[in-house]
Amino acid sequence: MNASIQATLSDYLATHEVGLSPCDPDDPRHPQPELQAPEGWIVLPRDVFPHAHTVLVAPEHVADDWVPNAVLLHCALSKWRPTDELLEVAAREARELPAWRETLRDTSDFRGHRSVIIQGSYRVDDVEYTAVTRYLVIDHEYDRYLTQLTATARSDSLGSLDVHIHTIHESLIMRQEGRLHE
Repeated sequence: MNASIQATLSDYLATHEVGLSPCDPDDPRHPQPELQAPEGWIVLPRDVFPHAHTVLVAPEHVADDWVPNAVLLHCALSKWRPTDELLEVAAREARELPAWRETLRDTSDFRGHRSVIIQGSYRVDDVEYTAVTRYLVIDHEYDRYLTQLTATARSDSLGSLDVHIHTIHESLIMRQEGRLHE
């Protein structure tokens, strides 16, 4: 592990003076991530979470004013950083959740991009949540992007939602200049 790696992604990026700019989903100049919403999930309007590329929710599974969700962030990096470092630091983010118990960590490439996926559970008050997060580093022409997809559900209602979370993650594709990149 490199000594320059900080505890959080934001600290790491700040230490190396790397800006992270959310990409406009309507701007064709950069790669465009796309997700498919499983049956019963809806896409929230962009103005609800303006820094997110896409937010999906499953309103029929609301419990205690909380809804299962999937949040896709897609940002341009202002400066290049080593891919392995970016993914290592990004993966550490999930481990900072309260009472985190990791059940999966895989660094295999995903659809031709360097990636790390982390799955586990965490607790907030008396509720346990299951989260699956994938980070992708995407090199496009002279630019580099960091994409994060996190899908979260209450652990006590996981059942069919487990399949939905898997479907959301497997549906992630990246379009580059109008072409599908798999």
